[in-house]
Amino acid sequence: MAGPGPEDETQPAEAEATEVRFTAGLSEAATPTPTPVTVPAAAPDGQTYAEPVDPWATAEAAAIAAGGQPGGYTPHPHPEGTWTVPGAVESTVSSRRRLGLIIGGAATAVVVLVAAVATVLLWPKFPALDYHSLREVGRVAPEPAFTSTFVDSEVYGDRAFFAGVTEAGPLHTVAVDTGTGTTLWQNDSAGTAYSWKWMYAREKVVVFVSGVDPTTSRSRVVALSSDDGRLVWDEDLGSSDELYLASDVVLWVNREAKKLTGLDLADGTVKWSVDDPDSTTLLLVTGPDDVNGPAGTGGRPFAPAAGDKQRFVQIDSDRTVSVRDVRTGDVLQKRAEVASTGDKVAAHDGRLYVLEPGTTKRVFRYDLAKLADAQPESVYTVAADESLDELTPCGNLLCFVATTGYDRKAAVVRAVGGEGGWEKTVPGAESLVSVGSNGLLAISDEGTTLFVGGKQAWYRLGVTVRLDARNVLSFSDALTSSVSDRELSGTHLGEESVNLGVLQKVRSDTCSWNTSVVVCAEEKEYVVYSFA
Repeated sequence: MAGPGPEDETQPAEAEATEVRFTAGLSEAATPTPTPVTVPAAAPDGQTYAEPVDPWATAEAAAIAAGGQPGGYTPHPHPEGTWTVPGAVESTVSSRRRLGLIIGGAATAVVVLVAAVATVLLWPKFPALDYHSLREVGRVAPEPAFTSTFVDSEVYGDRAFFAGVTEAGPLHTVAVDTGTGTTLWQNDSAGTAYSWKWMYAREKVVVFVSGVDPTTSRSRVVALSSDDGRLVWDEDLGSSDELYLASDVVLWVNREAKKLTGLDLADGTVKWSVDDPDSTTLLLVTGPDDVNGPAGTGGRPFAPAAGDKQRFVQIDSDRTVSVRDVRTGDVLQKRAEVASTGDKVAAHDGRLYVLEPGTTKRVFRYDLAKLADAQPESVYTVAADESLDELTPCGNLLCFVATTGYDRKAAVVRAVGGEGGWEKTVPGAESLVSVGSNGLLAISDEGTTLFVGGKQAWYRLGVTVRLDARNVLSFSDALTSSVSDRELSGTHLGEESVNLGVLQKVRSDTCSWNTSVVVCAEEKEYVVYSFA
């Protein structure tokens, strides 16, 4: 039975704006150098590790009750605003003013011309999608059939990829054309594993990551060709290894070999490798394009932005931080006493944010291009009874969820670090997802609040996810593994929502999406729907 529809509901009075209690710049108690760490949490071997596999995986897992699985994404340029044309001048004037009017009229004509050109050049890059009611494009009954052990989907470009563990044990993968619903290929090439945890689609490959087999303490990462499904490469991982998928490179923290390696995503070959004796953890540096396309509820961009200037941050347990080139591994910047492997950090558009873990907790902002030389700036000082989670870059600001004690009912979403900072009470907020440069989704286990420019646009039951920098997709209830219905609606920021219809009898936590289709596993079949 379908959950409640995505109604436009306002939040309780406590969700209204409160006075901002912070200012940009150095706080009164801050010094340019962060205070040293007190007692960081340590693993049994004395090191502290980040969550493995994917930098957004933890956020998505934490929000699984309200979140979706990955889907496809086509990168878009950064959005711009619109221009308006000046109005007409008064038509009746004296002869004495007529010359001035002619001159003024010429100037107005120039302004109109400039405005018209600007309107064309700066026309919004993310207009409302051409939403329509759900239309079934196609469905597939895979042979052999999948079980509930593991089933998932991904969308990339014009292809949908489905995968499910069969009764016999192998992972069966199916590729479907999202335009026609035609099955392109299907096979068992990924083989077997103790368990399967993650699935990712890229232009050339579909990647699967298994869980750790307790009998061997090993796991697998497997890549199939997106064109024909053949096995392209297969790697054996240690139990504490970590993987980070950039657009075309896999960053592999190999703790057994004490190596940091960059693998070519297309064929698995080693592009570069360096010694890594210090139990590194990594953080991919996102850019504007990474918040302009479809994402899961944890904010993971389904297709990280490509380009020659992809960067990642390497964090060592001795608090040394390095900025490296994704494709070459070269160190571009390096600085001591910045952050340790267990610290809360975020990196976006040339900036690194670090929440210091000492008794005087502050959020510092570093310029990654000048990491070695420029002093950090304190953008927020944490109150004694306050905890910060979900550090999420939102435009030129940093957003996060602030709570006191264990009660998330009084959770506050804050944006700090520059002009236009704001704060709003959002009961139960658990994860944050940026929507372009000025939108933000605050997701709880019951509903989603949309903020645009720091102002609350609406609160809705269910979960809402990003499609692009100006469009979002709303599900009427949490996404779960059980077979049930979900109502859908699409919204262009600042406009009324469009009801799209009902996804009937789907395993909603397997659903994936891009800006035109949503694909899901049903009880026994895979289905592709178009909505725009």
